Amino acid sequence: MKLICILLATTLIARGAASDPGKVAIEFLEKVRLGKLDLTPGADTALSAQTADDKKLEIATRLQRMGRELGSDPLELGAIKLDENFAGVIIRKVGGFDPSRFQVFSIALVKTGEQWSPAPVPASFENAGAGYAIALRKRLETLENWMLREQVIDLEKIREAALDRMRQRIQTRLPLAEMKSLTATEVEKRFIKACELRDLPTTLGLLGGLSTDLPDDWAARLKAADAAIPAGSPAKQPWNLMTSPDVLRVVVNHEEDKNRGLFSIACLDPASNDTRSSLPRMEIVHFELSKSDNGLWQIDPPDTFLQDTAEESDEDLDADLLNEFSARLRVMHPATPQMDAGAIYQSFLASLKAKNLPSLLQLTQLDAEQEGALKAIALAAQTWWAFHTPSTVRYAMPLAFEEDETSAIGLVNFFSPQDPEKSDFRTLYFEKSKDGWLWTPEPTPASRVKFKEQITADTKRWSNKWQERLLTESFALKDIVEQSPPTKEDAQKVVEAWLIATRAGDVKCALQLTARLNDPDGGAIVLRNLGHEIISTRRSTNTSDFRGIYQGKIWTAVGLKIDQGGKTSFPLYPILQTPQGPRVLIEVDLFASRGREFLNKTALERLRKSANPAAADDLLHLFDEFEKEIESLKKR
Repeated sequence: MKLICILLATTLIARGAASDPGKVAIEFLEKVRLGKLDLTPGADTALSAQTADDKKLEIATRLQRMGRELGSDPLELGAIKLDENFAGVIIRKVGGFDPSRFQVFSIALVKTGEQWSPAPVPASFENAGAGYAIALRKRLETLENWMLREQVIDLEKIREAALDRMRQRIQTRLPLAEMKSLTATEVEKRFIKACELRDLPTTLGLLGGLSTDLPDDWAARLKAADAAIPAGSPAKQPWNLMTSPDVLRVVVNHEEDKNRGLFSIACLDPASNDTRSSLPRMEIVHFELSKSDNGLWQIDPPDTFLQDTAEESDEDLDADLLNEFSARLRVMHPATPQMDAGAIYQSFLASLKAKNLPSLLQLTQLDAEQEGALKAIALAAQTWWAFHTPSTVRYAMPLAFEEDETSAIGLVNFFSPQDPEKSDFRTLYFEKSKDGWLWTPEPTPASRVKFKEQITADTKRWSNKWQERLLTESFALKDIVEQSPPTKEDAQKVVEAWLIATRAGDVKCALQLTARLNDPDGGAIVLRNLGHEIISTRRSTNTSDFRGIYQGKIWTAVGLKIDQGGKTSFPLYPILQTPQGPRVLIEVDLFASRGREFLNKTALERLRKSANPAAADDLLHLFDEFEKEIESLKKR
């Protein structure tokens, strides 16, 4: 026993060393996963300098395929076998719950001096410059055979242990004792919530993962849930109906007897389209309930949830259940009428920005008739989704408001910075009942006639003035005079706030952080550049990779590195002190990137003409400093 402890301690010390073969093997696979492995001889692998080019290409192709197989699951160290300056290392990929996704990789390593290096071909010393002596080749062949054999054995072991491992992980979120106490209705509610939260352990427990004998189709349940529930990417249909935070879900039916049950959920997906109209689609999904052999209620999903492709439900069959949708929705999310017309108008505009659709539905008037109520809900979802679809950014810009004793209208421009010269005027109708004011997605013919002339007049009045109204959020510069520049700390704070606002698509907040030149064309340029910034920032992988802050006589400029879709750009944001505080002059867009020379020069010339030469020269000096810094960075 004493000898075993000594050997174990020695192994742990070796694994913590800088030249530890296990650590080197995992680092090798991480680089393969990220596509950042350098196959140059003497770099990240033990690739021999004598390796032919066609063989290098073959190895690179094989490693690219392995990188795709690695996916994003975590890696853990398995067995290690040493033979003097050679080693075989077993690495496991066991993320998730589905054993069919488990993989085991064998990595051969060569030691030169005190440094271990991975062979470029997995489970082989091929092209690693190991030598050709017969005795050495036999030793290496023995080690390669061990890696291949151990890879198979280890995979069998971790798959056999997967069930116990899964049940232990489930019980960290859903203890067996708690599961035994749940009623069918409670299991139903927990399942809906677990799907919404992307809580895979709880979801698997409710699908039968804690039963003594797993359901007959457990492999299909596990595979489907393991692919759909974890956060990180949208689930495919029909799982998306249960997991998407944008989908509105209402239980419209529940029935049960002693050992069986059924519940139905009406789902409204704002991102979908009904084949018969342009409105979002409503769909019913059904789940059965049953008791397992150890008395646990469990969810039995329909076949469509266990298949790779889903079939659409029979809408006629579910028509009666859809009629329950609006009434039960109103119970879940009661209406919140406002006491006056102005309040409902402001609440409506605020609810468009809210992350959840129910906030808007609580301000929506639902018709007493089912057909009218369902249409109002669909119209509300469509309006809300216009502000939350990932592909588009919109800002509800209020322009005009009119009211009388029983009804009111608001003219709003659904402005998109991605198309800054285009207006999208919408008229919102509000009506008063005995309980207060609510938004009416489908106004009555009388309301349309009542406000027709007013709408025409307001639309005409704002057609050529809405941009001017929008730009009042940006500070208008009369001139740029020599003054103390913003501190570096203040300049960085402004740019950080700017990045947060543009990433969120918050047009109003972003404009409030800007200043604009006294130039007739300046406003259009501000809105156009704002659109570019929002698109760029939302696509970038980070928001605060600051590369330098430069202070001049008038300006403080902040340089960033932005990664967008595999391309890197280096913008410099000029910050100017104004009576309202430091502001970004977004009109002057400068980038330390190749191909931007002409556009940079044009931006500085605009500044020179619209402001003064001193301001342009001061900013040019800061931009030169930034460019030198970036060039130095690229050479490192």
